[in-house]
Amino acid sequence: MNQKVKLFLILGGIALAFALLFVIDIFAGRIPENPAGTVGNTAGNLYNGGYFCEDSEGRVFFSNSYDHGSLYVMNADESNVEKLSANTVKSINTGGDYIYYYMSDSSASSGLGFVRRVIGVYRSDKEGKDITTLSRFPAGTLLLVDNSLYVQSIPDEGGVNLLKLSLDGKEETVLSTDKIYPASVYNGRIYYNDNANSHFLYQWDTYTDANAVVVKYNMWNPIRQGDYIYFMDILENYRLCRYSLSEDIIEVLSSDRVDSFNVTDNYVFYQKSSDTQPGLMRISLDGSEEIMLAEGVYNNINATSHYVYFQEFGDTITTYRVPLSGTEVSEFYAAANAVTTSE
Repeated sequence: MNQKVKLFLILGGIALAFALLFVIDIFAGRIPENPAGTVGNTAGNLYNGGYFCEDSEGRVFFSNSYDHGSLYVMNADESNVEKLSANTVKSINTGGDYIYYYMSDSSASSGLGFVRRVIGVYRSDKEGKDITTLSRFPAGTLLLVDNSLYVQSIPDEGGVNLLKLSLDGKEETVLSTDKIYPASVYNGRIYYNDNANSHFLYQWDTYTDANAVVVKYNMWNPIRQGDYIYFMDILENYRLCRYSLSEDIIEVLSSDRVDSFNVTDNYVFYQKSSDTQPGLMRISLDGSEEIMLAEGVYNNINATSHYVYFQEFGDTITTYRVPLSGTEVSEFYAAANAVTTSE
């Protein structure tokens, strides 16, 4: 074999090795596509901070208020509580093998999964590892729909943008400069109230990235569930209502002034605003079977398949919970005890 042939083979081998390394690098960094119809969290949870998020396997990722909002995971029945990261998280979403969240702060320690940058949208695996920065802008909330993240983002120059982010963070598109709060999605359409002018109900089509008005009525925090849009009625002292898309009618579910609410498969949980008797209330989806679960002023109403979690206004540490169909309110001791165990 002459020298030219030998040199050609060596160079060819080197080129092939580089090509293989390039292909391996591409596929190693690729995020597998989520199943069609993937939604990162419920609208009710995201309107209430997105502090709890349950995946398809019944694992609940949550911001542990007893540990500075650090990222924890547990089973839906509150067993096997485990700390994943010392990062302070909210707006938690999950899809496929990953979780996505907004990080607003970090503990001063070098705990599990510690990240120096304290502001931004992040992705990690479900063990809290392989943390990747997707956006460094402050965010109001984020919503995973199929294989894109829709983020209410606050850029350095001011204003509010609706961003569309790829799951690897490499593609970022400003969809709108309106103050759109992405929380409720149904069949690929995000439902939101216009914050700039009318407060009418709009939908954003995630397939075409086009928006359209749904109904010209003043709504706040709309949540679509089946044929209905649940919302707070701005014109009528923020009472709780639902709008039937098929029948084009509005039903009043409660005449109480509502501060916040969450919708589950069978119930609506809401904070009743009252000077004399405020409280956390539960009603059936049609407004019947009204019951007060806890007297007082509460917020951050988040739901899983087993419990509804909430906090007393002004107390950012203590978290309470009540079974979805039960009435016995108790403190979230599993989260508090897990902090002692992990220290």
